[in-house]
Amino acid sequence: MPALPTVRVAVLEDSHAIFEAHQDSVQHLCAGSYTPAQLGTWFKGRTHEVHHPFIQAGQIFIAEQKGRVLGFCGFIPGEVTLLFVRPEAAGSGLGSRLFNLAVERAQANHEGPVVVVATANSKRFYEKHGFTTMEESFFVRGASDMHFAVFRMQHERHAQPSSPLR
Repeated sequence: MPALPTVRVAVLEDSHAIFEAHQDSVQHLCAGSYTPAQLGTWFKGRTHEVHHPFIQAGQIFIAEQKGRVLGFCGFIPGEVTLLFVRPEAAGSGLGSRLFNLAVERAQANHEGPVVVVATANSKRFYEKHGFTTMEESFFVRGASDMHFAVFRMQHERHAQPSSPLR
């Protein structure tokens, strides 16, 4: 049985690997929910530095195995801001492991529900974790103002965080 990926707080030196994992996840796992034009625009004008403020604030965790970032999650109080896994990690339970960690961290020192903005392809994943859609929305990328459908979802506050890392 292969060892579980190591989960740890990201550091700035991880930003290139995080950005690469982010792109890999979007290009492969979002392909059935967004058009090729949308996928081609998703990262236009963005670099690995997009994650720097969250890394510096200690708000991104990465899962890595043999030096390769397989996924990552981000959070701020009351919100899970990022959750992406590489295609080879999809369906392995890594996304749930990272998501549960991000929810715990988003709940810490926060009263009220935790929210997440789900991409079209990840909506079912969040529903399986007890989140319900509050509203359908979109984000805009690129000079062409291309719209990407997303869903703002929430979960009422549940159990307090139990452990720092799983």
